Amino acid sequence: DELKVIVPDADCTGTSNSLEVMPLFEKNRYDVVFMDIDMPGVNGLTLAKRILEIYPRTNIIYITGYEKYALDSYNTFASAFLVKPVSTKRLKEVMENLRHPVSAISEEEIAAQYSGSAAIGARIRKYREQLKMSRAEFARLMNVSVQTIYRWESGERMPDVVILLEIARHLRVTMDQLTGLKS
Repeated sequence: DELKVIVPDADCTGTSNSLEVMPLFEKNRYDVVFMDIDMPGVNGLTLAKRILEIYPRTNIIYITGYEKYALDSYNTFASAFLVKPVSTKRLKEVMENLRHPVSAISEEEIAAQYSGSAAIGARIRKYREQLKMSRAEFARLMNVSVQTIYRWESGERMPDVVILLEIARHLRVTMDQLTGLKS
């Protein structure tokens, strides 16, 4: 309920059955997963590792009553470790500082509004924004002008395959993700 106040557009699914987590994740591939560590049937740390094998950019946020797991949780590169009870203020801070920020641009919006090079450009922008990187910062990384970045992102120009590989590397995504073959 608190999460819907903080992120009103979030698609939230909850379960208290640890055996339902992986089928739900495989079907929906959530950007953020909240989970306990000490659960019946499976350890949350093990479950987090399985989730991250499928989609490494998932933000894992542990919410638990046991501080003793804090150190172990960082082995999964968690976005946060919260000890119950969790305040709305703390939850908001965590959502604003995710390890892998969630872009406001969805794959559905890209597909609906763009095609061809414009779709790839929209994905370049999406992944750049997820990294909270400005066009100027990205231009410096790519050793091109800000105008070139703008042209790529608007679909006005299409980078060649070698440049696309470099873009994917700097944006920490696969070529399939960048081209839309897989999201």
